[in-house]
Amino acid sequence: MLHLPFRTQSAGLRLGARLCAFAVALTCLSTDASAQDALLDDARAKLTRRDAAGAYALLADAEMARAGDARFDYLLGVAALDAGHVTRAIFALERVVERQPDNMLARAELGRAYLAAGDADAAREQFRLARSADLPAGVAAAIERVIGVVNQVAPPTGPQLLGYVEFGAAYDSNVNSATNQGEFAIPAFGGIVFQTAPENRQRHDLVASAAGGVNAEKALSPAWKLVGAANLRATMGRVVHDMNTVFFDATAGLRHTAGTQRQLIALQNNTAWVGGSRYRTANGLAAQWQSQFDAASQASVFGQWSRQTYHGQAERDTDRLLLGLGLARQFGGAGPLVYGSAYGVRERTRQAEVAHFGHQGAGLRLGVEQRLGAALSGLAEWQFERRRYGGTEPFFDVARQDRQNDVAAGLRWSADPHWQVVAQARRSGAGSNVVLYDYSRNVFQITAHRSFQ
Repeated sequence: MLHLPFRTQSAGLRLGARLCAFAVALTCLSTDASAQDALLDDARAKLTRRDAAGAYALLADAEMARAGDARFDYLLGVAALDAGHVTRAIFALERVVERQPDNMLARAELGRAYLAAGDADAAREQFRLARSADLPAGVAAAIERVIGVVNQVAPPTGPQLLGYVEFGAAYDSNVNSATNQGEFAIPAFGGIVFQTAPENRQRHDLVASAAGGVNAEKALSPAWKLVGAANLRATMGRVVHDMNTVFFDATAGLRHTAGTQRQLIALQNNTAWVGGSRYRTANGLAAQWQSQFDAASQASVFGQWSRQTYHGQAERDTDRLLLGLGLARQFGGAGPLVYGSAYGVRERTRQAEVAHFGHQGAGLRLGVEQRLGAALSGLAEWQFERRRYGGTEPFFDVARQDRQNDVAAGLRWSADPHWQVVAQARRSGAGSNVVLYDYSRNVFQITAHRSFQ
């Protein structure tokens, strides 16, 4: 048994109280005339008025006669827990789940009771079982918040392994992110007009994608964890095979948790292949500090340094530094999740004479997610980045400047706790003072995601 510090128990109980309010409301709504019971009706009324002590006193005297009745035991467990009689609550709620294993509201309340008793592992298991059911949005959101608090202050013991696979199909209007200009003038050659080769112009295609990955954690102490992750993603066009891609990334590091504060430092590797040939490798270091202000608000500061190597194009090799901060907030149990981040980035070339391959820039990302039903959510995101390149662009006699906008919107359907289907449309547009880098792109994609735990 893992005992939680008093402050953590209090946080869990405050979140658990919200879960209780949803559960009692549903209990009241689901009661029909044929199931009327004066004792239970009185207890429900007291719980609705937040008079847990009164409800407990009313029910406790009848326990000897009514123990084993799932409706009675459920209300007794909720009342006992909110009145501070944790052991009595556990006994009552355990009777409910023994008789009704599919009663996920009772499991959620039993998890809350275990949490109040300081048994984080038992609480986590009951919350996990409750979360696997098709619960109303408010209850599901409350359970997620409680799990988040438990995992922050009482990480699971033993190795943890999570994985996923993903398959998708898309229409991409510009698979090579290229300009649609058929001809352009080059100042360095006196403004002579050049024709753009067909393979260097915008090309559209139908694209299939597949991905898979794994995340692993191993507790070294109550505060420290060894973490690792690996992901592999590939795309294949129906016609444009020279733009087929494979991306691999791996992370290994340490995460430290202290109350609502969390810090991460990790080594990273990213490798990309395009058209069957290795294109770029990046190795570096990432760090993040994250703070949970309350059950609904989170902030983070993050940084990343990497050395990027372009195979066969040594002049493009750069050292990349990115620094940023992020915020996220959930508005109410059924309200929207809003998130955003701002960052600055700098890529410095390792050869001074090709400074135009390096740049410095800044970006902003904003997103919102809103639950539309028990299993359906709406998603929307906007990202903007501005880049100023070093040196003068060869042949064009200007220092390159880019502005990029990305807008996306879609729907996510959670078929069950492990399957998700996402349909999304994305519009990308890059404006540049160098015509070769000015383009637009539309992608319409549907993806099926299966997670494993």
